[in-house]
Amino acid sequence: MNYTFRDPDKLTMTYTGLLPGKKGKVIHVSFERKTERGTDYAELILPSRKILHSKGFDEGELAQLQLYLKGQEKEIIKNAKQLNHDLLFKL
Repeated sequence: MNYTFRDPDKLTMTYTGLLPGKKGKVIHVSFERKTERGTDYAELILPSRKILHSKGFDEGELAQLQLYLKGQEKEIIKNAKQLNHDLLFKL
């Protein structure tokens, strides 16, 4: 399965630190891109890679985002833990 994103260079990813979830800690990951129609966005959750909200991304693109998160999961979790650590010591 190989999908191509519209305007991949305009895609922005942000994520939270570790947050409490129903079954343990989670990370909310958001993807956004500006288009002439407005802003497309998708919000997914790690570690399940479940799609919480999306607008403007087609099913193939959402599948690609899930695959991307699968490949980057360890690095994102590591960085999210660091975010929590940094916030704790700045308070």
